[in-house]
Amino acid sequence: MAREDYPWLCSTMKDAFACDPGPANNTVSKEETEHAEGYTTEAFGKYGLKFTYYVVSLDMKRDPLYGEDPLQQILRAFYFNGYTEQIPPNVLTYQLQGIWGEDILTVQVGRLAFKYWSTYGGEDRNTPKINEEIEPRIGDVVYLEPNRTFYEIVDVKYYTNAFGLSSQVYTLTLRVYKDAKYSIRSEDPTLSNKEDPIYDVAPESPKAQFNTKDPLMLNDEFKDIENSENVSMMDPRYKKSDPNKSLDPHYGW
Repeated sequence: MAREDYPWLCSTMKDAFACDPGPANNTVSKEETEHAEGYTTEAFGKYGLKFTYYVVSLDMKRDPLYGEDPLQQILRAFYFNGYTEQIPPNVLTYQLQGIWGEDILTVQVGRLAFKYWSTYGGEDRNTPKINEEIEPRIGDVVYLEPNRTFYEIVDVKYYTNAFGLSSQVYTLTLRVYKDAKYSIRSEDPTLSNKEDPIYDVAPESPKAQFNTKDPLMLNDEFKDIENSENVSMMDPRYKKSDPNKSLDPHYGW
């Protein structure tokens, strides 16, 4: 039996996409898949919520030993529409299993729509095709305007609810953001507005030409110790002992 004798029977090999569905409609055509993507984007745009996506840098070469980046920055931001069935109250609940924190949020967003929104830039974040498109990434930050809460992406499902051998939806799992010591690259136009709520949870990157003041610096106190006869605190700095200037920690006992 040859496949040519049965044109309606599609192969299970790689050429299955080239098979003619014929009158039996055994496969989903490309047009149907595109329509499904369009309907999904339209539904999420109509019934979804407005989110702000903040792209966080990750330089794995900065620390070749542990593969970590202790100097991560928030690079840019853009808006997108996502759908969620319920916004968590972000409170602690008491159950038989113990204390549970209801701070997990599940959001769905159209794949093609998200990639297109990720190219938006400018001060108003409303100019498309300025930046390169990206996919959602674990570790990036998301802001939900209705409850004014920042979330961190902890999981991304790329192939949920596939239709016609093609996925139309990203499923993002978010949890309430905790301070990760990110700094903000304010040079980017999308982050130029200092009234952006991201400035409430992350500091602006310090300029290289400005000297930063260490709030724990004790140089002035040490100078007072050296010039004072009545020493009220010990100098932790190491120096060679001077028999003429000895400090008795037991005060003569």
